[in-house]
Amino acid sequence: MGDSYTLLLSIFYLTGGVFIFLLGLTILRTGTSSTPTRATALILFFAGLGPILSATSIILQSTLREDAMVYRSMVENFEYLWEFYFPSLLLFALSYPREYGVIRNSTFFGLILFAPYIFHLVTIMAGEGVLKSVLDMSKNLPLEREVSVGERTLSLSGAGSIVSVLFTTLVKLHKQLFLIVNILYASAGLYFITRSMRLHVNPRITGQLKTVLVGLTVSIIGYTLAKLIPMAPGRLGSENMSLALINFSLVAGGGSVAYAVVKQQFLGIRHVARRSVLYGGAALMFAAVYLLVVKPVSDFFGQYSVVSKEAFETGFIILTIIAFQPTLLRIEEMLERILLKGKDDLQQRFKGLGSEISNVTSEDELERLLQSRLQDILDATSVSLNLGGEGTRTENLVGILEQIGEPIMRHEILKLAEKGRLWDDNAGSQGSARDQSNDDLAREREAEVEALVGEDEVLVPIMRERKCIGFVALGEKTHGLRYGAEELAMLSVISDQIGVALDNVRLLRENVEKKVLEEELQIARRVQSRLLPGSSPHIAGYDLSASTIPARHVGGDYYDFQLLDDGTLVLVVADVSGKGMPASLLMATLRAAVNSNADVRERPADMLQRINSLLYESTSAEEFATVFYGVVKLGDGEMKYASAGHEFPYLVSREGIRQLGGGGTIIGCIKDYSYTETSCRIPNGGTLILYTDGIIDAATTDGESFGEERLRNTLERSGDMNSRDLCSSILVEVREFSREGEYQDDLTLVVLKRE
Repeated sequence: MGDSYTLLLSIFYLTGGVFIFLLGLTILRTGTSSTPTRATALILFFAGLGPILSATSIILQSTLREDAMVYRSMVENFEYLWEFYFPSLLLFALSYPREYGVIRNSTFFGLILFAPYIFHLVTIMAGEGVLKSVLDMSKNLPLEREVSVGERTLSLSGAGSIVSVLFTTLVKLHKQLFLIVNILYASAGLYFITRSMRLHVNPRITGQLKTVLVGLTVSIIGYTLAKLIPMAPGRLGSENMSLALINFSLVAGGGSVAYAVVKQQFLGIRHVARRSVLYGGAALMFAAVYLLVVKPVSDFFGQYSVVSKEAFETGFIILTIIAFQPTLLRIEEMLERILLKGKDDLQQRFKGLGSEISNVTSEDELERLLQSRLQDILDATSVSLNLGGEGTRTENLVGILEQIGEPIMRHEILKLAEKGRLWDDNAGSQGSARDQSNDDLAREREAEVEALVGEDEVLVPIMRERKCIGFVALGEKTHGLRYGAEELAMLSVISDQIGVALDNVRLLRENVEKKVLEEELQIARRVQSRLLPGSSPHIAGYDLSASTIPARHVGGDYYDFQLLDDGTLVLVVADVSGKGMPASLLMATLRAAVNSNADVRERPADMLQRINSLLYESTSAEEFATVFYGVVKLGDGEMKYASAGHEFPYLVSREGIRQLGGGGTIIGCIKDYSYTETSCRIPNGGTLILYTDGIIDAATTDGESFGEERLRNTLERSGDMNSRDLCSSILVEVREFSREGEYQDDLTLVVLKRE
């Protein structure tokens, strides 16, 4: 039972060691440009090597019939190979997540860390040979002679034995005391990792370090116990227990680092590492099929076959692969789903990023998303979104990337610049025919491109309809790895989604702005509706109507009428500058100015003068208004009025049509301006028509205006209508005239008819 348990435990350690060892080899092959990556690879390499050697030796002991000396030799000597695990651990602690000055400033410090272990290994490997030489040499020493030294006589009897014992003791002492060096290295490594955890604020890196720290702590504790157990006297099986604890400590330490690499994106090499795990799993699966199926069957039938056992086994392997191929493929697909197609798979993560990109609502949100997710997915040191119009550097790079049209590495774009492939002329072309000026220009342009690219490692153009509208710039990877072809392909796909997202952001902004504008217009329309009279007052002996059609949702025309108690009617028609909300606010200011000067409301010239002073003080030079202000005595139809740059009204009577005169400058332009007052009389049956310039300025598609002549002709035909019908008739004429054109201004009419 004990042998079976030991064998199963050894198989477990062997499996774990193989995985850790292969992972270390894979990382060492792909990540040699970074000190943390090299240190991590060495940790895994040596952490996996120990269990492999140890478990292999136990399996050999269990399977060999005779007492194999190989087992004892491997058990005694494998330790001196994997002990390089400790300097690798300290090198990692001094270089991740940031290199300490001693690592950064000294190229050979890593070799210095490993020097004691190299000496230790050489000592162990050469110790037996040197010891044998010392023993041989001691036999030639004089054993019974005495040698005189000065006044004393020195006996050399037994000197050879003393030398051999002394040297043997030194070798054994070196083996035992080197435990202290290992513990010192491990303690220093754990200290620096703990210190990095306290100083580093990145939660992802802190989580990685915590996983590694826990595994390495368990590893060091297990190693220390393994070394102390043999020192306890009278413990049965202490050697096997010590060996098991060492294997456990190595698997725990290497396994924690492997877990951080595969599952926690440690050092940004998880994709290569997980792919190696897949291949290792597939290899073990095929090995299991061979040991459990192919070899037993070939052994059984081979003893009855006339052909050699090796030939029979080869043929059976081929037949087995053909027969079990579908099953093997299913098992490999299952391994791939488990190990590669989870939430950490590169394609899946980019797919998730694409879904998130489609939901962004602004450029700032998009840049924040790209920074957080691409730094997480690709371990990029920096990510920035650069859009056209953001600066000279961006514009120049956009022009260069438009020629390339796909993600490009820094060294590739510099190589294109060196060959002159980024210019339309031949200034950067190679060849002996170039003159010195072209050489200088080529060098200047190469330097210009290098300055534009800066420290960015990858540039990803964002193309829309063959135009580059911007680019995503990624810095180098955190630990010195290069961007792979698959990652660049994913970036190319994601750049299209970024372009679509930017289009959506623009459309969304336009829709939002349109909605905001519509809401503003609704507010302005409500404001304007409150400023204008709701209905015309009923006046005995008079017929009063008014109508306005804004050129936009909100107009800049204003009219009002007030019926006073003394039988006086006040008429106001104004046209303020601008359109929309600004015009509506200016109209409100004008209305407030009229209502706040009730003491002069029957004196038109004084009213305009006060309104002018108020608007001059409270508005800008671009804000002004034209105003007609009239006061009608209803009893006799006498009207006093003053005009501030407004269109002159028409008066229609039995005598004909005439246009009133008199007026002054527009409101709000000259601070102290004196307006003049003019008077006229509305006869019985006469009609007063007040209007704004939108009536006569309405134009066709050819630019022809409605004009005063057409207005006069309309009044001649329809002058005897009531006020409401006359308003409608004029507006219909204007609409018919400019049916396919547009209103340049608001259309406003006020008609007062004396019956």
